[in-house]
Formats: sequence, structure tokens, C-alpha cells
Amino acid sequence: MAQTVLEPLPHREAIEYLRSKGFAHELQRFHHLDHFREDHARNWVVAKAMQDDVSRAIREAVESALADGRPLGEFQQDLAPRLQRMGWWGKTEMEDPVTGETELVRLGSMHRLRVIFDTNMRTAHAAGHWAAIQRTKTAFPYLHYIQIQRPTKRHDHARFHDRIWRVDDPIWLKIYPPNGYFCGCVVIQRTEGWMRRNGRTVDPPLDLEEEEWTHKRSGEVHMIARGIQPGFDTNPGAVWLDIGADWERMTPDLTPARRVTEKGLIEGLRLRRLSDGRETLIITDADSRPVAMRTADPERPNAVSLDGLDVPERSSLLHSHITDAALSTEDLLTFDDYVAHAITAISPGGSMWRVTRVPGSSLRGLLGHYATDLPSFADELRQNEHAAQIFFHARLLWLEKMGAVTYHWRMSERVRQIMDANADLVRRLSDVRPAP
Repeated sequence: MAQTVLEPLPHREAIEYLRSKGFAHELQRFHHLDHFREDHARNWVVAKAMQDDVSRAIREAVESALADGRPLGEFQQDLAPRLQRMGWWGKTEMEDPVTGETELVRLGSMHRLRVIFDTNMRTAHAAGHWAAIQRTKTAFPYLHYIQIQRPTKRHDHARFHDRIWRVDDPIWLKIYPPNGYFCGCVVIQRTEGWMRRNGRTVDPPLDLEEEEWTHKRSGEVHMIARGIQPGFDTNPGAVWLDIGADWERMTPDLTPARRVTEKGLIEGLRLRRLSDGRETLIITDADSRPVAMRTADPERPNAVSLDGLDVPERSSLLHSHITDAALSTEDLLTFDDYVAHAITAISPGGSMWRVTRVPGSSLRGLLGHYATDLPSFADELRQNEHAAQIFFHARLLWLEKMGAVTYHWRMSERVRQIMDANADLVRRLSDVRPAP
């Protein structure tokens, strides 16, 4: 009998974290401190990779290695010749865009590729793990900090070793590993049962012994916990998952209580999507209480049917999206047919698209009118790899101009940069005049 070979599954959450990033502005690519702390969770950057083609080549290689589970050696072997052909290798003189001074700098090398690979892999896995932690924290409410015992371990991290705090303890926003380059520390989820069996309790608050550290590029003074490398003193997963301020801005129609309830639901939908790759829909009543939930079939992961479900008046339709594209035609027709108050979609990268109804409006006829003018944009859209994202967003802007809906959105950095790069096309698509 042939033996079945089990291949490791891709770390879906880590992949989505990496894909959600935009690209740092070219003036923020010279020094590794030009992009700092939370910026790294939102934008991709490699110091001295000033040219877009070089930055994209390195990012593509990292994303491919993460998705395919490729080791460092293969990453270096494939990427080094490509970077050498592009001239990004060895040492060269380069002008610092901040100071205006010319410096002799190191571009590509095998050691730099190791640093790039290790840092991005550890950070992406840490962010993806944080998403899994948030999804399962009811069953695993504790995190156990473990420092891997090895000759190269950082002795400054030993004071965190074997400490346990609750998942929601704010300490994890400052010491969640990795806590420096090549840091091998990890956190392990623990259950109530494990805590009882092992006679463990939550550790008391820890004095992080924060010290002033001056950012030599900006001059800003930051408080950094002793032993944590500046820039690593943040939780990339928490930054990536946070939608708080944007959700407040996007939901002016909701009472504070409803806003909190629906925020929890939409966050849960995103975590569920990150885990299993299928869209899920939640229907609420007029008070935002969930009354039904349905997940797409594996064969059609991006299609959730409402057949047989009761949709109350003034309900909210909340669902996850497979991609970062905004509300589709099917989404809008469902919203219109069921006379819902609002429909919201959230993408794995954290983009959110929310439409609320204008009393007395009907979308079906307007969508038909809009489609009649699209042939003039067909070739332009066909040639654009981001056509769906651009078209759906522009159409929602158009529907708002027609007085049919109120539209709010939140974009991941990657999506925002796509829209900025195609701003003229978005404007022309949203300025379409309805057919008489």
C-alpha cells in the first residue's frame, strides 16, 4: 500500500497579513528606522531598496517562500541572482534622502537576505498566530512566554521566560515575540485545565523597566522595555487586526451599544475567514442581535445563500469576503431585495465596505442604468489587474452620488495604494451619468 505523504498546510493567517501590506514611500526606504513600529505592520519595506522593482522582487520572493514553505537556502539561491542582475548587490554610494548626505551603503548580500527572510517570516507567523489566538481565546485564555534555550538566546529576554498572562493583558502589546532580530521566543496558548493541572496562576504585573530611547532619524523619544530591540516593541498582529477607530467613523447610524455588538461580530467574521478561507454571513435584527449565520460551501467559498433564512426589517447583513474587493453586484442585490438597513463586508486584509440604505431608494434599477455605460470602460478595466477592486469601489461612490446609499469604507494599505494609483479611473467610473 502506498504511503500517504502529509504536507504542512500553509499558514493562511500569516500569508494574509503579508499580502495586506502596502509599500513604504520611497523617502522611507533608506534607513531601517525610517519605517518604525506599527508602520511595519501596514507597509512593506527593505532598507536601501529604493527602486520599486527591487522592493517588489524581494517581497514576491518572501511571499512565495511563506506560501510554499520554502527554506532560507532556496530563498537565497533564487533571489540572489535576480537582485544581482538588477544591480542591487554589494556596496555602493547612495544619497540619504533625509540628510542629503552621500554614504557608502550595503545593498544585497547573503547575510542581508538571511535577515530579510528571518525577520519577515517570524513577524508574519507571529501576526498570523495572534489572529489564531484571538479566534480561540475563549478556550485558550492564557499565553505562556517561552524562551527557546539555545546558545544564541538573549539573556535580556530571560526575565519573560515561563511567565503567564491572560491573552488580553496589555503586556502583550509590548513584549509579544519576536522581540528583536533572530529572536526565537514564542508564546504558547494555555487552557484553564492546563493551568489547574500544572498548578499555575497568572503572573503578577511585570515591571518592564522602560527606558528612554531617542529615534535618531526623527528625534522622537520613545519608552522601550529593557531588552526589547527598538521597533520590535509592538504587536504586529494586534496592529493588523485593529479596526476600532475606523469602525467608529463608519457607523454613525448605530447607537453605542449596537456599534460595540456589530464590531465584535465583524471582527469574528474576519478571524473565521482567515482560518478556513470561506465567506460567512451573519444576519442581525434591528437591535444588532444575531438571528442567523451561514458559511459558504467549500465548493463555492465566495457564495453564501440566504435561501430559507429570515431577514428581519432594518437588519444588518455582516459578512466576510474572500478578497479585498468591495461589495459585489450580488451583495447589493441581496441588500436591496431583503430591505436591510446596512450591509458590511470585511476582507482578510482588514478592508471594510459598508453601505446603509437611504429611505425610499431602490438599487436594482440604478445598477442596470450604471451597466449601460460600462462598454466605454471595458478595455481599460480588462487591462487592469485590479479591475474588480476599482470597479466595485467606484460603483459604490456612484450610488452614493445618486442618493441611493450612504457609503463608508476602510482600506488596508495595499488596497489604498491601488486606489491611489488608479485615482483617475476611479473618478471617471464614479462620475458616470445614468442613462435616461
